[in-house]
Amino acid sequence: MRQIISPKSVQELQHVFKTASDDGLPVYAYREGINDGLCLDLSKLDELFEIDPANLVAIVGPGVRLGFLDKTLADQGLRFIPATTPFYQEKTVGQLFYEGCSNLSSLKYGPAKHFLMGSEIVLPTGELLNTGGKTVKNVTGYDFTRFFNSPYTDYGITAKFYLKLLPLSERRKGVAATFSEVKSMLTFIKALKDARVAAAYLLWIDAAVQDIFQNDAQGQLILMEFDGLAEDVLEQYQIAAALIKKHGGAIREAADGCGQTAVSWDILYRTSDKYILTDEFKMPFNCQQQFINAYEAIAKDNRIKSGLFGQLAEGKLNIAFASPPDDSFITEVSKLVTQAGGISAGKYARLTGKPVSGTLAKLEQQAKVAFDPKRILNR
Repeated sequence: MRQIISPKSVQELQHVFKTASDDGLPVYAYREGINDGLCLDLSKLDELFEIDPANLVAIVGPGVRLGFLDKTLADQGLRFIPATTPFYQEKTVGQLFYEGCSNLSSLKYGPAKHFLMGSEIVLPTGELLNTGGKTVKNVTGYDFTRFFNSPYTDYGITAKFYLKLLPLSERRKGVAATFSEVKSMLTFIKALKDARVAAAYLLWIDAAVQDIFQNDAQGQLILMEFDGLAEDVLEQYQIAAALIKKHGGAIREAADGCGQTAVSWDILYRTSDKYILTDEFKMPFNCQQQFINAYEAIAKDNRIKSGLFGQLAEGKLNIAFASPPDDSFITEVSKLVTQAGGISAGKYARLTGKPVSGTLAKLEQQAKVAFDPKRILNR
């Protein structure tokens, strides 16, 4: 029988692992347990240990929700970039890094991993390991911080995250626009890049995904936001608005802040009854039209209700299904990705509990044995 444990401190988490290790008892975190054992509920490890404006660092527990963190930092004129979009507000810091969630503002600010300065990790043996620190000089040499906090690695549970902060932007402006065709939408994105307009984030949601989640398909939906100095934001918005019109699009909303349309789409990144493969496929921008056309064709042939969304400007595409697909369909999609010059991130296997393969997988398992000799964590 599985037992849910809710540690309230790093010391309690260490005790849980020491006891489980002594007894050879499985411990599960961030995923459902499949055997008898302990299921860790990390929601009570939600302490904001420190906010250091001088070094632009916050130290937080894994149970801190990004929405709460965003509001708390904003009150001090600061921000943690991966938390500033409206899409991750319900996720915890621990989920963000364990699930390998992309920083949706990476187009302008870089990947989420670059905003993790250090960590305090409880190993499955109960030992405590510190990596990195509050300053750059503590993050030189081997990058153990990102090694232990890579998605789904299960070497230990991070009990403290040292997060890099930035000053709050002077102004934010959210924009929602629609295009009747994929081709015109992609042409707009290319024009925006050519104009060197860097949106804080740019998210595409196709008509099929709109229908699955909201029963309201209005063409190809683009959600984006501009941030920075007030005059720069205004200039970037004006350029984007002109390009939207030039390429046959229509602005549905333009509002200070993130905009209500974007807020309504946080459902894509919350737990729902829809089956989502997040950041599963990555490919060059000039290959995306080929893949999108091919995907729509095989989905129709297989009578599968699904759609695409993602950060097209960065080559990241996601798939949403109305119901879980067969493995054979995923295999077929993976072949299309390869044919279009892209790669599969391998997250599907992780999400569905299937074994991963390849040289890196073997190295990962060797490291797993070193830090979790009894293989108790997420067995």
